[in-house]
Amino acid sequence: MLKRLLGAAIVVAGVGAAVAAKLLNDQKKNTEEPEEDNDVHFITLADGDGINEPSFDASDKSEEVQEICGVYPYLNPDFVENLLDNSEEFNQMFEKDTLITIHHHVVFDNQHKLTAFGDIMSAAGYEVSEEGVSKRIFTEDGAIISDILNVANQAAVLDGVYDTFSIDAEK
Repeated sequence: MLKRLLGAAIVVAGVGAAVAAKLLNDQKKNTEEPEEDNDVHFITLADGDGINEPSFDASDKSEEVQEICGVYPYLNPDFVENLLDNSEEFNQMFEKDTLITIHHHVVFDNQHKLTAFGDIMSAAGYEVSEEGVSKRIFTEDGAIISDILNVANQAAVLDGVYDTFSIDAEK
């Protein structure tokens, strides 16, 4: 389960961070005067895009928490550890292959970053509303935790705070 979770997480985290950097860089460029530069510029997280570097240390946590924090470096290791402690409960909430909707609530102090978060999550297949973001998925081992980690990490990349989630089974 951990290998599948980490594999999917690496792809989502990389795409999310790149999209976040691009959106923030585009917003910054839209507020500046246009340039006549036609050179190709690669966007990185170190270009001053308004994205902070992660500062958590997971060295005192289990190997599993350290691996997940390696994929999701913006998440507090205590948050990750708490989710993992509840993984069996999440896996038993619904029968396998049940269609559910996970609703995530996040909080942002910066409207531009909230907008960027919404754009990123929409591009990743989430429904965006004033209440937060939601996504319909089929349950399988690790699916709920993986979704929470993806959303929470993306919010943290943009200085947002992951508040809570709720789950509805489709009828």
